[in-house]
Amino acid sequence: MKVSAVILVSGLLLGLGVDASAADSVLSSRSAGKPLQDESVDLSRELGRSEALTRSNPTVAEDYASHQPAQRFAGVANRYDQVFEIYSADVQLLADLDGDGFHHAIRVFFDVDVDYDGATVYAKLYLSRDGGPWSQYFTTDLFSIFTDDVADAYEVETELLEGYMTGYYAVLVEIYSLDHAYMVSSEVLDYHRLGRDIMIEDLGRDEPFVEPEVEVYEEYYEEETYYSSGAGSLASLLLVFLTLQVVIAARGPLALSPRNESEN
Repeated sequence: MKVSAVILVSGLLLGLGVDASAADSVLSSRSAGKPLQDESVDLSRELGRSEALTRSNPTVAEDYASHQPAQRFAGVANRYDQVFEIYSADVQLLADLDGDGFHHAIRVFFDVDVDYDGATVYAKLYLSRDGGPWSQYFTTDLFSIFTDDVADAYEVETELLEGYMTGYYAVLVEIYSLDHAYMVSSEVLDYHRLGRDIMIEDLGRDEPFVEPEVEVYEEYYEEETYYSSGAGSLASLLLVFLTLQVVIAARGPLALSPRNESEN
């Protein structure tokens, strides 16, 4: 029965176009955000202090980018006289330790405009890999916007820690207003919007490149040098010559002396 259940679940996941291993993986990231013009906040330092957000990798059936149920916004009045728009948005790739072009940290910038008056809003950010399901990775704090003021832009810096496979991603930004029961604006940031790919992976896959250590073996040869001295050779010859002279001198008198008469 257990084997049948596993086969059934795997078949359902494959029918939904989801890899079974991906469905069981866990996504972990940490983010920090602030109004772009707020110079009093060091975004990188805030990111280091933030806690990691961990959640299951969604399947196609789990659409985090869908509109929230109306009961969640009970008591919120809709202002039908306001129209919202994400006027500009961008994604900046921040960290690539192994130099392969895929980064494990990103910064998302967006400027939300409203056609009339002002509003208090917040944003939800999602990631999708290679056209797959959206996964929410951050919800900003509340911030205020004023018509088309460029000074009210917002930025979010994120470090992807675990579960984000190497690939080409898209970022979804959803804007919600406290005066409206539903999402008021959204924008998908991908190659078509930005004109470049968002190439990212998690920190575990972005390992720094370390050049292998090469051991160098040095061989030392002892050279034996033989010295030949001309003076030494001459002295040897002279010694031989003197020895011969001594021998000749010793034998000479014996050869010239008269023979003993008795020998005659």
